[in-house]
Amino acid sequence: MNGSINTLEKLLEPCLPEEFLQTTWGKTYRHILGWRGKFTHLLPWNRLNEILAEHRLDFPRLRLARSGKNLPASSYLRYARSTRARSAIPRLLSTELTKQLREGATLVLDAVDELHAPLRELAESLEFFFREHIQINAYAGWQVEKGFDLHFDDHDVFILQVAGRKQWKVYGMTRAFPLASDRSTAEKPDFDPLWEGTLVDGDVLYIPRGWWHVAEPQAEATLHLTVGVHNRTGVDLLRWFVDKMVAEAAFRKDLPRFSSDRESQSHMCQLKEKLLAQWDESLLKRYLDETDALALPRPQTCLPLSVMNDILSSGTLIRLTAPRPVNIAVKDGVLEFDCNKKHWRFAAKTLPLFRRLENRNVCSVSELCEAAGATIDEEKVRALLNELLFHGLVTLVERHR
Repeated sequence: MNGSINTLEKLLEPCLPEEFLQTTWGKTYRHILGWRGKFTHLLPWNRLNEILAEHRLDFPRLRLARSGKNLPASSYLRYARSTRARSAIPRLLSTELTKQLREGATLVLDAVDELHAPLRELAESLEFFFREHIQINAYAGWQVEKGFDLHFDDHDVFILQVAGRKQWKVYGMTRAFPLASDRSTAEKPDFDPLWEGTLVDGDVLYIPRGWWHVAEPQAEATLHLTVGVHNRTGVDLLRWFVDKMVAEAAFRKDLPRFSSDRESQSHMCQLKEKLLAQWDESLLKRYLDETDALALPRPQTCLPLSVMNDILSSGTLIRLTAPRPVNIAVKDGVLEFDCNKKHWRFAAKTLPLFRRLENRNVCSVSELCEAAGATIDEEKVRALLNELLFHGLVTLVERHR
């Protein structure tokens, strides 16, 4: 079992991923009972305090919401002038922030997966499994006022209850599979919720895209994370397909505005013929494979080793940076694959090394030397790994994680 499915298994347990994907994913909501402390390690209160103190967080990434409205940023932030950069630097007003939270505001921190290693690792692993962009937001409340009114999201979401309790109501869709642009026009549900219940420490609630929902604190400290999965749709495929058709001269040609009906019909038939020639059974796979190959890894540096060009030690841990699974092909003595917006080519004898690194597997330098030992000597393996580190195809993994 690879690390990504293992991550999903831990997230959903005691529910099995296979059963969840077959019966729930994209189809209906799911409340999964957990246990106290299940998600505490992902974002403990002290780490949230450190993030707020150590980062220059500005609106709207950091915001306070109350009764469905965002509070003015000036009620919890001040801006210091930087003479060097000639820009305003956000500074947190901690006393004013606390006052607003005491009065019922909900604290929202977007993209917290970019600010805390355990959440970044969770997001990376889930991105590898779902092959889609993941963003994790944090929500903290204390009183009984809800931060947001009844709404829907334009992406699937897993709610992870880290601490405390929160009351939820989940409704169905009022517009099938809505997009972000539908938010202003979609009608609110005029029917009773399909589910109403309380999430407690360790619980998970899954809500598909477009399902209306609302949450309310319970007059106690509550902290939850939303793991948003931004799935691609047929509209995304069409945008990609249009770009592909630019290669066809018939689609670049002017439309026949002043031609006869017969000439216009002939032109449209030619466009249809060219379109259908590309719209075959392989289209979906081609789209997903190409867009997967264009996905970029999250920023990661390996200082000082990546700069110094030193030979890596035997115990150094390595993994591929590819954010999606790679399709390795070997032909005519050449190993090839696409990832990180690049096409990579290596000698076919490196295959054992790359097989060991598939599926985000973490391997030590000594393990990789052993795997490739039958075809490449150890010195060359170490030199190759150093080159891969320099070009960003691999990264170093700290042992304590």
